[in-house]
Amino acid sequence: MGKITLTNTPYDDVFRTLVNDCSSLMIPVINEVFGECYTGKEKMIFSPNEHFQKRQDGNEAEKITDTSFKILGDEVKKYHWECQSSTDSSMLVRFFEYDTQIALDEGEIKGDVLTVMFPHSAVLYLRSRAATGERLKVKMVTPGVL
Repeated sequence: MGKITLTNTPYDDVFRTLVNDCSSLMIPVINEVFGECYTGKEKMIFSPNEHFQKRQDGNEAEKITDTSFKILGDEVKKYHWECQSSTDSSMLVRFFEYDTQIALDEGEIKGDVLTVMFPHSAVLYLRSRAATGERLKVKMVTPGVL
């Protein structure tokens, strides 16, 4: 069996604990960030934060999201939230990896079609500077319709 590489920090653990223990306080934040209108009576269901990714060298890397959850309201919506102490150039790659894995966790194959639903995602920067943007953007280019 290959070696497993862990990716986690004490800051991640503190943020995850805060969100889990004070989940009702996240509702107004989610409303503000994503333009939602949750009342606070909706149910939040937290998802596993650990994801194992196989690497080409045979090893596995454990990726741990800060928090991932669903809100059961009029419809079910998935959310992924990260907390960063400052802007990090690897944030775009990590978000893409995390969001793809979250989408695959509940992906559904019917016939020869895989359907995945990406979560609504956000990052909370604890420090900002002029280079800290308002949005992270990923542009996906595909070779066409399959």
